[in-house]
Amino acid sequence: MLETWTAADGTVVTIRPIGATDLALEEEFVNGLSAATGYQRLMSTRRPSLDEIRRFTDIDYERELALIATTSVRGRERQIGVARYVKGTSASGDAEFAIVLSDDWQGRGLGTKLLASLLVAAKSQGVRRMFGTTLTVNSGMLALGQKLGFKLALDPRSATITNLTLDLT
Repeated sequence: MLETWTAADGTVVTIRPIGATDLALEEEFVNGLSAATGYQRLMSTRRPSLDEIRRFTDIDYERELALIATTSVRGRERQIGVARYVKGTSASGDAEFAIVLSDDWQGRGLGTKLLASLLVAAKSQGVRRMFGTTLTVNSGMLALGQKLGFKLALDPRSATITNLTLDLT
């Protein structure tokens, strides 16, 4: 599955599944996120370890998928976003999703394209319901979720967390 998408400014973006060979690309991407973006993605100030980043790239395609968005910068591939889902352990058909974009690509339409591509892939793999969580103050993620049809609800255990759910059937 390989897609290309053209941003409003004409930048060509490739969307493709991540693989173990993308470790350096993913590490550079994760380390390049601002503290604010990293916090919104992980809901924590911690930075992922190299082992965690390796886990982000070396995935079990039976249970999960991660699509990365890349573009060419001075002749070199640069990762600018990633969206992933992980299926639950039961046969419920549920999968948890997450998405993060590099700071310079937020608000440019890439999140909509990348998450929409992930939803199509998830549905084709039998996922029936996608769910995720975000900080209630993450207005960009809340707007993206609403745009793609997710239902938003405050988490009953924490007013600082909003749950997003989308029925794919």
